[in-house]
Amino acid sequence: MGILCESFVGRSVKKLALDSLPVVQCVSLLFASSIGAQQRTPPNERFPADLDRYIQRVLVDGRIPGVAIAVVRNDSVLVTKGYGVREMGKPDRVDENTVFDIASLAKSFTATAVAMLVDRGVLQWDDPVRKYLPDLVLPNDQLTTHATVRDFLSHRTGLEAVNMMWVLTAVDRAEVLRRMRYVPVRLSPRQSMIYSNIGYSVAGEAAAAAARTTFEALLRDLVIKPLGLLSSTWSYEQAAMMPNVASSHATIAGRQQPIRREVQRQPIGAAAAVQSTVTDLARWMRLHLNNGVLDGKRYVSDSSMRAMHTIHVPIATTPAMRAARLVEDTLVGYGLGWQVMDYRGHPLLWHTGNGDGQIAYMALLPRERLGVVVLVNTWSAPLIHAALVNRILDTYLGYEARDWAGETLARVPATLRAQDSAMRAVAEMKSDAPPPLPLSAYAGRYDHPLFGPIWVRLERSHLTLQMGEGQTADLEYHGDAGFWVWWRDPLFRENYGTHVRFAVDRDSVTALTTRINRDEFTAQRSKSSALPTNRRGVLFSPWLSTEESPSSPAPLEEWAEGSRPSSLGRAHGSSSPVARRRSTSASMSGRP
Repeated sequence: MGILCESFVGRSVKKLALDSLPVVQCVSLLFASSIGAQQRTPPNERFPADLDRYIQRVLVDGRIPGVAIAVVRNDSVLVTKGYGVREMGKPDRVDENTVFDIASLAKSFTATAVAMLVDRGVLQWDDPVRKYLPDLVLPNDQLTTHATVRDFLSHRTGLEAVNMMWVLTAVDRAEVLRRMRYVPVRLSPRQSMIYSNIGYSVAGEAAAAAARTTFEALLRDLVIKPLGLLSSTWSYEQAAMMPNVASSHATIAGRQQPIRREVQRQPIGAAAAVQSTVTDLARWMRLHLNNGVLDGKRYVSDSSMRAMHTIHVPIATTPAMRAARLVEDTLVGYGLGWQVMDYRGHPLLWHTGNGDGQIAYMALLPRERLGVVVLVNTWSAPLIHAALVNRILDTYLGYEARDWAGETLARVPATLRAQDSAMRAVAEMKSDAPPPLPLSAYAGRYDHPLFGPIWVRLERSHLTLQMGEGQTADLEYHGDAGFWVWWRDPLFRENYGTHVRFAVDRDSVTALTTRINRDEFTAQRSKSSALPTNRRGVLFSPWLSTEESPSSPAPLEEWAEGSRPSSLGRAHGSSSPVARRRSTSASMSGRP
């Protein structure tokens, strides 16, 4: 989400051991003393020529198809500029009006739309979401009754992210909301952040219901059109029809190439629907740096702006993370649509976005009234968006130039070699011996309340696996490791490879177990082979037709790590060489 959040901090939250706190404080003091002593010479130019040349060189050195940047300061636009091409092998250039996939940067748009509703008295930050979504059922009674709009906008519900539920299965937004009752509770609520795209879907739909409209109409009529964001979308699908759009790129089978547009974004519209340009995002940064005022008109109140820009849930950090990002302050956390920390001691609001094959990073320094956004149309240069933002911030803050991009690109060859080695290891795992049962014995329907139904079919001489009506993979037998999942979509094949294992009782297959990216689950073999649909014609599992979760709700005092289902162990294939080998940029964005 940045970054992380798979955001840079964000996808997973790790507890910092108490005995390491003095080390963190010591590191912070060291950086404070050394950084604070640096002589700073801010530039006089609006856009220094050496910075312009640096960005151009980065595109060449990193073989990056296209980049767009914007810098604003003191409510003025210093630069909006594009570099490179929209798509490899084609001449169309990126300019300041090229539309990029900004993915999770859209979370600040959703939070701002809610802020406007709060200002109008339509809802309150601490309203329970069920006030507006009466049919919503969460995993236990306490969450169902008490989880608020603020909780979902700040990722502090304690619910697992379960991204593969919407990425792979082709479910729609309504089905995502219905499946919320089955999402595992990992942490106590309001204690720590678990970055959640589906949580933003809940908040966005609650806001739309409060305003008696759709989420897309809410975003369009309350935010995008009134603010004059002329080339920004309120639904992901719009961009496909626009004339000046950046294509996505990724490294597939060792070669950077254009990839298809993402097709499964509607389920999480409130998390990642917006596509935009640096021209529009310059206006967006001015709004947030100017405390809710744009072109002399107030759109958001002071109090609502403070709510968005204030930490509502802490994020645990490590000394390595703080040193790498030059974080001096002691508190890092998530606001509403923004991550909050500091850069070299300067208070920082930031977020990243990570759609398939594109990455984005926006950074605001409120004290300096300085904002930077960088949009990149490839996954093949991990973290280059953050490196460019750091270089731009250093330039305008007057720090000595550091080759952030060079340091980042220098790590890419080792990453690629490791990935190549992992793929060779996977190829060597192919077994010449047949599976213990005839292939036809594995075929059938497997049910899981979040990720099902999963269909295993026999096609000619091999098995295939399909997630609902979504992604399909070919299965390759790897002996004791199980079956390797070769997704037919090239991007998923490259990034979501894993093993699936089948449980056998005598001569019958009873379940399959796997881990895809961060989501691990066991799906039970169904006695039915029919393909039922619900009244909307959407595939569903019999488990999902009930009104209650198959497990009893956990009481409030058990909302903790200890109440999480036990690990499935290595059987699901998490030990496979590339089970978690998504590119670094992809793994940081919280997906998207």
